[in-house]
Amino acid sequence: MAPAPTRAAPIVVPLREGGRVAVVSDLQRTALVERLFRRAEQNDAERTGILAALTAARPDATLLLGDHVFLGASSRAWAFFDRLVEPLRAAGVELLPILGNHDCWSIGPRGLRHYFSRFPRLEGSRFYTARLGPLGIVALDSNRLFMPSRQWDEQSLFYNEMLAHLDADPDVRGILVLVHHPPFTNGTVTGPSALTQRAFVPAFFRSRKAVLMLSGHVHAYEHFVRESRHFVVCGGGGGPRHRLRPKERQMFRDLFDGPSIRPFHFLTLAPDDTGLDVRALGLAKGATRVSPMDQFRIDWPG
Repeated sequence: MAPAPTRAAPIVVPLREGGRVAVVSDLQRTALVERLFRRAEQNDAERTGILAALTAARPDATLLLGDHVFLGASSRAWAFFDRLVEPLRAAGVELLPILGNHDCWSIGPRGLRHYFSRFPRLEGSRFYTARLGPLGIVALDSNRLFMPSRQWDEQSLFYNEMLAHLDADPDVRGILVLVHHPPFTNGTVTGPSALTQRAFVPAFFRSRKAVLMLSGHVHAYEHFVRESRHFVVCGGGGGPRHRLRPKERQMFRDLFDGPSIRPFHFLTLAPDDTGLDVRALGLAKGATRVSPMDQFRIDWPG
């Protein structure tokens, strides 16, 4: 099988003065099997509320960190996703996705066809780079089980080359790396990805300008700092929420001191001349309005 193309030129999205970038992940609906055997919650009202609040925030672009649907092969699931994000598309918001494991669930290439048909700017590439004002974005596919070895190796080469290229670009102030599977999490349903730790974190640490690695997969909000770099799990788009380890049993020190089951949420990223403001806006189960949940600032590397 020939590898999918790699998009060489970056996707460029201009940011308005004072413009922002939104981040959301794991928008998939809860499947019947999850509701029956895990008694998992169905969160249609909260998912709609998150997307409405995100649209009202008027971002210039939205980063989607995977698991757009429960079953990538399902035309019905992707039609639901289309309706969900239509207000964003109608408002002219650029959607920049990465693949989640659920998006890849398919016999044959049907799931990928659904995915790429909705994001034509990717030109069929599972990994790519983008420029959002002073932000350099490296978007990766952490679904090793669903990638041919040759393509995985191509991505590794691409990743290292793009970090070096963005480090050398004087117009790039900070680099964000997007992966679906988190390298660090205190999740109890799914744990930290050793693969992400091995394949992507070392180069992230070596990069001079890499400041934030964003992931989903775990349906919770978490914030870690390791070697002065920030790692945020942002999986609160509407999938059934995951319980986290209590504070006294954490594998990794979470800087967000919240409950074991976190609110639904999305992020806004606001770059300025000296750094990046990161804010998390949360929506409690059954609530109708989002409220501030967390915020922190990342200074641009010197």
